[in-house]
Amino acid sequence: MINIRPSSDLRNNYSEISRLCKESGEPVYITVNGKGDLAVMDLQKYDELMLRMEIIEKVLLAERDIEEGKTLTHEEVFGKYRRSDK
Repeated sequence: MINIRPSSDLRNNYSEISRLCKESGEPVYITVNGKGDLAVMDLQKYDELMLRMEIIEKVLLAERDIEEGKTLTHEEVFGKYRRSDK
């Protein structure tokens, strides 16, 4: 369920909004004069979301490298490391 609250609730009922974010794992949307302004969410959920986005970005970059032929063979990768150990 989407939880939408006026900005006055953020000021007057912070503890309740914090609890809602933590319990539901979902953001609470804050409005100003009836228009969307902010999304407030639990910090742990935010960190998880940022980590997911970082992983997705790396996968997309890797897929692009594959499409553009920017890859190395197994031998090229491990051969490079074997030579640097000597």
